[in-house]
Amino acid sequence: MPVSAVPARVFDRSATVGRTALAVALLVAGTGCLGTGPGASATATPTPTPTATPNTDCPPALTVYELKSEPADTGSAVAYGNLTADQRETFHRARNGSVEDFDYAWHDIDVVAYEGRYYRAGIVVC
Repeated sequence: MPVSAVPARVFDRSATVGRTALAVALLVAGTGCLGTGPGASATATPTPTPTATPNTDCPPALTVYELKSEPADTGSAVAYGNLTADQRETFHRARNGSVEDFDYAWHDIDVVAYEGRYYRAGIVVC
């Protein structure tokens, strides 16, 4: 039967079924996105605020290690003798390792000259 011979109501019926199916699909999808579907809570669940758990945070750490060669700008190196007593103690604790309790002044110290050798001081944040 040619398309022109198909009664108009067949097209109307299939269009109605298609529109109904589309409307149901959009309603289901929209309900799920809006959180009003089955199992949805009537009240909003607050987002938990991150809290620090003991022994899992990562504080900044000062590391000090010997340089294999002389730095390009030796004039910027801080002489060990110019460090405060606390900074000297921290320097020795951090050599070839790291410490988490250090003076803020270490943020401005890149290289330390000690006993004819140069040591890089760096603050590591993970």
